[in-house]
Amino acid sequence: MVILLPLAVTLLLGGCGGGKLDKYLPDERLAYKEAREARENLELPPDLAGASFDDALDIPSASGSATYSEYAGERQARTRVARSGDVLPAVSGVTLERAGDKRWLQIDAPPQDVWPKVVAFWRQQGILLEEQDPAIGVMKTDWLENRAEIRNDLVTRTLRKVVDGLYSTSTRDQYRVRIDNGPQPGTTEVYLTHRMMEERLVRNTVGEGATTVWEPAESDPGKEATMLRRLMLYLGVTAQRADQMLASGGSAAAGAAGGAGAHLVRSGAGSELVIPEDYRRAWQQTGLALDRTGFAVEDRDRTEGVFYVRYDDPQKGQQKKGVLSRMAFWKGDKKDSVEQYQVRLTGQGDETRVTIHDASGRRDTSTTAERILSLLEEQMR
Repeated sequence: MVILLPLAVTLLLGGCGGGKLDKYLPDERLAYKEAREARENLELPPDLAGASFDDALDIPSASGSATYSEYAGERQARTRVARSGDVLPAVSGVTLERAGDKRWLQIDAPPQDVWPKVVAFWRQQGILLEEQDPAIGVMKTDWLENRAEIRNDLVTRTLRKVVDGLYSTSTRDQYRVRIDNGPQPGTTEVYLTHRMMEERLVRNTVGEGATTVWEPAESDPGKEATMLRRLMLYLGVTAQRADQMLASGGSAAAGAAGGAGAHLVRSGAGSELVIPEDYRRAWQQTGLALDRTGFAVEDRDRTEGVFYVRYDDPQKGQQKKGVLSRMAFWKGDKKDSVEQYQVRLTGQGDETRVTIHDASGRRDTSTTAERILSLLEEQMR
């Protein structure tokens, strides 16, 4: 009877069909190990309270009726709520937008309300944030091992109970979220992108001895969609509605083609990347391309049309570096070894041009600048 019970359960579930099972079983396509220190790591950064995101929360009433003890008590209550993970109530007005093959969330709430909710989402997932900078609206997770990809046979499960780290996958995932102002005042756009590293075996020139190296791999649209769905559910979207929006691809953004048709043209001594989009949509697509390529965006100025990035050119210098050094930030390399560049956008009606400038703002027409433009073009094809 004990032996037949698991078989009966398996047959029962198998007869339900894949679509119906999703209603009863938890989403186990992504199974990242929960970090014990995630709660401490994902507290809102100190500068968040001092910036425009949270000013109103820490200013006592101007009416003069509130005493200091009342104010302090309210603040302690807010702290207890924040530590419990229930930072904000469910966010209303969450829709999925798309332009070409790019998707993002549009939320009927200002960025200062959305930011802490997304930070709380990662806490609820038990995932550490390697970077969270509200000044530029970017947060990035640590590199994660998806345990759902480890074999699930009886022997493996038994050994993992004894030595949890005995088995590991050959890939690591990282997610980046960028939060920006929406098309209308009081709205927010949330972009979630996935990057992946893959372990590869490398032998020496004579074929003896071997070592492993981690190299960038293609992002997984399925993992990106799964994590985006989890975020939608956390923001208050029903599972049925989230599945419908993901299945349909979301609402097409008017006049947007996701950067399709972006191409390089010669301009003087260098090149420009021409994006067949108006300035607002081109800014969005350039930000997505930088996220997907893994550039370290240190700052941005949407009014001036500038992304301030760092890039370590693998072909610069006498000693050619490995492919990992191209981005140099996936494992916390020193910033002194890479240079800062400005990715500048200039809108011209229904067309936007992108040029590369050095740290002082001078137009850069070097081979490194050409490579940066080529990487962006590759992401916008």
